Amino acid sequence: MIVILILLIQIKLIFTKDPAYIRDYFHLISTTEKPLPLRKYYGMHHSSIDFYPGTMNVILSVPHDGDLRSNLPSRPKGACRKLNSSNRKCYYQNPCLSPQFQMDIKHCKISRGRDVNTRLLALALRYEFKALFHFTPYVIINRLERIKVDMNRFIDQGTFYRKDNMHAWMRYHFYLRHARELIVKNKNNYGGKGLLLDLHSHDHHERWVELGYLLPSRQLSRKGYNLKHSSFASYLTSLFEPIDLVSGNKSLGYFITKYNYSATPSPIFPSPPEQSYYEWGYIIEEYGRYGNFSAIMIESPARNMMNLTKLYKYAKSLAFALHEYLIAIEVFEVLATSENLEQSQITKQCNLSRQISAQRNLFLLLFFSVMSFI
Repeated sequence: MIVILILLIQIKLIFTKDPAYIRDYFHLISTTEKPLPLRKYYGMHHSSIDFYPGTMNVILSVPHDGDLRSNLPSRPKGACRKLNSSNRKCYYQNPCLSPQFQMDIKHCKISRGRDVNTRLLALALRYEFKALFHFTPYVIINRLERIKVDMNRFIDQGTFYRKDNMHAWMRYHFYLRHARELIVKNKNNYGGKGLLLDLHSHDHHERWVELGYLLPSRQLSRKGYNLKHSSFASYLTSLFEPIDLVSGNKSLGYFITKYNYSATPSPIFPSPPEQSYYEWGYIIEEYGRYGNFSAIMIESPARNMMNLTKLYKYAKSLAFALHEYLIAIEVFEVLATSENLEQSQITKQCNLSRQISAQRNLFLLLFFSVMSFI
């Protein structure tokens, strides 16, 4: 009985542990290409920003997967609110500057959680884009902890007006603007078209991929889309019907659903539950609808990011969906010439590792099967 129990535990470990080829895949995409060397600040041993230059008109932004320690002051759990007042306006001060105000965690709660593995998702998408398009997007990753700075909020809420925190916030947005200007003003990009994808994760129980376009969930439920204040570039609204762009066969949700991941808004789920949908973020509001530049917030279910095996499958599916989407809405533009991609070092090593992993698992299964009869 004990032998059988040990056998079952070993088999479970074999099939729940991420295969070696997947671990190698993420190790290699994280190490074979280095970000540009940037100056170090805030007592850190590494730069607070990873900046990867691109050769196509897409930016991947990762503001909430920072895990590196710094000497920056932490943001509190809540902002200040006036006592005995019906006005729920929050004041981002620490400490509150007047005795008439106090910290209110209930009405002025500050989000400080991490979107784990969105950094790896961005690097995987960059690699997969190179295989699909033969060109790479810009990738800009914040490495600071969100408890210190929130890059996806206005500067007051994101920094509480602390000097060095504000400096860190402005540096991140400098590189986002820098990448956008490189795209818009590139001589090969005649229309100045481009797209920023802001990557996040969520733990809503529906486990849908949530796509944010600055459209309130109430508007999505009515299907009377007004894209004037959305994060879509105006030229897209002249090429396609609003319903097609948001939840029709030209929507990103349509292509994600095609690759077996539920998404909203999409033809299947055109409107999300009002209480379980992220419709807004500072980054897509700031960088979307800038000339012919659009922005989309992609909130991936945390379940798809919880281990490398699920992340690997999700990243590949999302890359295929984005590939078809960018072509369908006529956004993709080449910014620089590039040689056709051959089988890279990553693919070669992962193929070898995949074979070794399969052989090892087969050997262990046979070994424990024999041992159970001894």
